[in-house]
Amino acid sequence: MVGLITEEEEKNLLEKMIAYYKNLYPGVEFKKQEAELTHEQMGELEYTYAGHESEVTADEKMRAIAEAIGHGYSTPILVLKKGDKMMLLDGHRRVRVAYGQGVSWKAYLIIPGDENIEFGIEGTIMGKVKDLWKK
Repeated sequence: MVGLITEEEEKNLLEKMIAYYKNLYPGVEFKKQEAELTHEQMGELEYTYAGHESEVTADEKMRAIAEAIGHGYSTPILVLKKGDKMMLLDGHRRVRVAYGQGVSWKAYLIIPGDENIEFGIEGTIMGKVKDLWKK
């Protein structure tokens, strides 16, 4: 599982993201919640632009994730939940692999106390996972 993000690293990222949002939106409470997303719920995730990466590199990493899942790899993904809308913050390759395998996956949800906030990440939504990677 070399090169794959650990659960501890993802928890640290969760805390950093919450601190970042609290700094950007003073006075707004941000709750965190753990959830198990079903295959259907993962299909409804709003897939955000993950940054530039060559397809070769992405494919290599997704193969490593797919292999690691067989050995118990299950580091949660990070999701911003605003009302009914769930936007992927981190774990793009994990989502693609898990969705492609038809399995559920753990997630750390960040939930703002104010649903009227416009988050910058919303401008990077490419579409729903189910529409981008049909399964």
